Amino acid sequence: MMRKEKDTGTLFICATPIGNLQDVSFRLIETLKSVDLIISEDTRTTKKLLSRYDIKNAKIESYHDNTTEKKVEEIIRNLEGGLDIAIVSESGMPLISDPGFKLARSCIEAGINLTVIPGPNAALSALVLSGLPVDNFLFIGFLPKTSVKIKRKLEELKTLPYTMIFYESPNRIEELLRVLKEVFGERDICLARELTKIYEECIRGRTSEVLRVIKERTQKGAKLKGEIVLVVSGFEVKKAEEFNEDTIKNELSALIKRGLTKKEAFKAIMARYEISRRDLYNISIKLNRF
Repeated sequence: MMRKEKDTGTLFICATPIGNLQDVSFRLIETLKSVDLIISEDTRTTKKLLSRYDIKNAKIESYHDNTTEKKVEEIIRNLEGGLDIAIVSESGMPLISDPGFKLARSCIEAGINLTVIPGPNAALSALVLSGLPVDNFLFIGFLPKTSVKIKRKLEELKTLPYTMIFYESPNRIEELLRVLKEVFGERDICLARELTKIYEECIRGRTSEVLRVIKERTQKGAKLKGEIVLVVSGFEVKKAEEFNEDTIKNELSALIKRGLTKKEAFKAIMARYEISRRDLYNISIKLNRF
């Protein structure tokens, strides 16, 4: 890649393999060879990738969740000084459940050019393998640590009619499935793990079925390995005539208490049920809340 005269450098947001090191593009290799600096969430993983493609003499520095504001400012100064810098996560697309967001945002605020080198992503890979609807989906990423906070977050999500994508570790997946079943009830789900690797696996079924499979494996000592992507079907939209007027009133009231505007509340209800705006308006005026 020939360097051209410019005032500032460019931040290259580089997607890297999520497992199989062959999942790289010519453009990624060219970029990693040409930049002045590579900043990496896990330098050990990055060095393996560089070694695989014979990328020598690359300067690498760590950038992770605990990176200080001072370090971010130093990277910005280097970019302002004309250096080209590539940012890579441990795997997949940087910024997605990844600390790179703070740096990208700082670059935009400083007027520094940034561009993306597209490539592998665990969330989208699991979504297309899941067999669940892909026309509308919602990426959630990692949920909070405790069961109470997980439950609270799932309560916010349970009536959304979108396929949802979660990230989870093998040590916590059984607890997540248990709470998911408690809050969402039975849903169609797909548990994807070891994506693009030799032992790639997708466990599909209803929530209780997948939970049973995981429990049986744990009891046999065959604990799951690898990062997990859980894809969950959205709330099933039901026809308005299946519900009485009081149900619609209660749901509108609940949305208003959460601080939604009239327009937002209507949109949420119409996403859940096949109800016309006119019928919804006629019900809403009886609430004396608008």
